[in-house]
Formats: sequence, structure tokens, C-alpha cells
Amino acid sequence: MNDNSFDSSANSDKLERFECRDITARLGELVDNELPQNEKKAVEEHLDVCPECASFFASYRHVIQSAAELREPEQPLQVDVQNRLRQALNTRLGLNLPYIA
Repeated sequence: MNDNSFDSSANSDKLERFECRDITARLGELVDNELPQNEKKAVEEHLDVCPECASFFASYRHVIQSAAELREPEQPLQVDVQNRLRQALNTRLGLNLPYIA
């Protein structure tokens, strides 16, 4: 990405400068709808004028959506599978996770 920057308001009178690196740092929060309104607006406006960030965001959002589609319906792991995972973690990481009876 280039060094494009965008001025956004923290309040309607004061401008804040956003650069591409600032935008990419906020993409997760944008997707999760966790940005304050003024930052959300600034990120969206930057994406409107910066084709590199817009392309990166489209790819980012596609990966997030694709990963969500791959999820199986939530089903608990069988006890024997859980115990094998615990054993592997205990052995490899030196943990002391208890086994499920």
C-alpha cells in the first residue's frame, strides 16, 4: 500500500490524519462493527479514495467470510478426542490439563 492519507474528524471541527497503515490496522474492527463512528466514517472514506486499501479490504473481508462459511455447526468434541488433544498439549507444551472422565 502506498502512503495515502485521509483526514477524518475526531469531532466535526478537528481533523485527524489517517494513513494506509492506520486503515489496515482498523479493518478487523470495521468488519466486526467495533469502530467509533468517526473512525468508521474515516476508514470508509479512505477506502473510497484509495484503490490499494479498498482492494486489500475486499480480500480481507472475503477471507473472513470464507472462513465463517467453513465452520461446521457447533458440535462438542467427543470425550476421547478431547482427551487426546489434552494429552498432546500436556506432552508438547508441558501443561497439566486434566483428562475428562
